[in-house]
Amino acid sequence: MKKTPISLEERKRIQLEMLDEIDAFCRANNIRYSLAFGTLIGAIRHKGYIPWDDDVDLIMPLPDMLRFKKIFKSGKLGYADINTVPHYEYHFSRIYYLPTYSKKGLLEKSYGVNIDLYPVVGMPDTEEEIQQFLKDIDPLYKKRMKLIAMRHRLIKRLPFAYIPGYKSTIRKFHDIVLFRYPYETAKNFLHAGSVRRVNILDFDVFDGLIDVEFEGHTFQSMARYHEYLTHCFGDYMQFPPEDQRHPYHGGTYYWK
Repeated sequence: MKKTPISLEERKRIQLEMLDEIDAFCRANNIRYSLAFGTLIGAIRHKGYIPWDDDVDLIMPLPDMLRFKKIFKSGKLGYADINTVPHYEYHFSRIYYLPTYSKKGLLEKSYGVNIDLYPVVGMPDTEEEIQQFLKDIDPLYKKRMKLIAMRHRLIKRLPFAYIPGYKSTIRKFHDIVLFRYPYETAKNFLHAGSVRRVNILDFDVFDGLIDVEFEGHTFQSMARYHEYLTHCFGDYMQFPPEDQRHPYHGGTYYWK
């Protein structure tokens, strides 16, 4: 019997349940986090999801994220990163809903409905050093993306997909981005969603936190959200053209 995919509305309900648990845990354990990317735009502009959005993004200072991973325990939520999920391809982490799963090609079941968890990491003090970092990381970034695209093509036709150099490239990229420059002593910061110049900030977004409304719930946001969103998106209160108002991530999820 063919299973029915989880609907977008049910997926959002699950994500809100996940956010409630993550928020309560972080507040109880003094772990800093903030809504980010389109999720933060949604909170400020719509007091909830951007109507055509389909995911949730959070950011944490890297030290907080490492502590979160170490002490977080849940009956319904799991933690996905390069150390916990085979073939994981991102330098950031994901929190996922254990009663659900997804499929990728002919591979076995993968993690299900999820929330992206991006680290905020330290960057060099000077513009010259920042440019050198971006120059150093660019070839590795391109190699990583090429290997990921190759593997995605293979798993549509094979029950496994071993790509020489895949795991070591993903690991090297992850370690350089996250650990080359200590967060605690940095004057510049990388919001490590993608490694782009636009995400490098000359201020720590976690100088202060405030509560914001999101779908009738209350979650945390950086107090300097306007400065952050303007830096990353420009006029974030302006709606995009209608032909760009569609879900970005997609994905099909099922109940176990």
